[in-house]
Amino acid sequence: MQPANNGARMTPTVILTRPKAQSASFAAKLRAAWDGPIAIVIAPLIKIVPVDVTCRMPDAVIFTSANGVSAAERLGLPIGLPAWCIGSKTAGLARAAGFAPITGPGDADGLVADIIADKPTGVVAHIRGTHTRGNVSARLNAAGITCTDVVAYDQPVLGLTDEAISATSAQNSVVFPLFSPRTAKILSNEGPFAAHVHVVALSEAVKAAVSPTISREITLAARPDGNAMLSATLTAMQAQIGRG
Repeated sequence: MQPANNGARMTPTVILTRPKAQSASFAAKLRAAWDGPIAIVIAPLIKIVPVDVTCRMPDAVIFTSANGVSAAERLGLPIGLPAWCIGSKTAGLARAAGFAPITGPGDADGLVADIIADKPTGVVAHIRGTHTRGNVSARLNAAGITCTDVVAYDQPVLGLTDEAISATSAQNSVVFPLFSPRTAKILSNEGPFAAHVHVVALSEAVKAAVSPTISREITLAARPDGNAMLSATLTAMQAQIGRG
């Protein structure tokens, strides 16, 4: 999808709040898909800090984020280890890192259901951060699947950057693609904002975490994955131009 640029109207600013690597990747896709000028501010609301941890050799691993894949590489797990991945992007990263990925449907609930249905034997390790959702390990253990948590990184909070504060303080339109309930809550605590804020939410859980005090419009992605978020963000940008 390539929205036509209306040169007489100002393109809204897109503020990306994921950690730097993920934000940079999404920004590149936005620039490639958008026909015309685009203003992107990278303003992570969390950062990824590795935690010194060891991991007993599991029979399989679970990745619910790209950061889990990076953490697993640091742990020195063997090439070819089966890896349950929350979605296609994480699965691609896992494959590139030498794991044998099994692609999930894009959310934790669906991934847990898939693992339970497959009934893996042995020990499965969920490589995750300090903050996580879905109670993956607890639900798998309750279903009779041995799952251990390996907390391999922390995700401390960052405030909005000066550039992001400037954008949200102006009388203009700002689009926030939000990928997790936690970043939605962190952003909500940063508001309210003077700008017209249009949030693009990855899921219903993300949408529910957005305070009505910060957002005048919310678009829900058609699916909980990166491609759907890209499409929804482009649509939101075009809608804001239409307001101008």
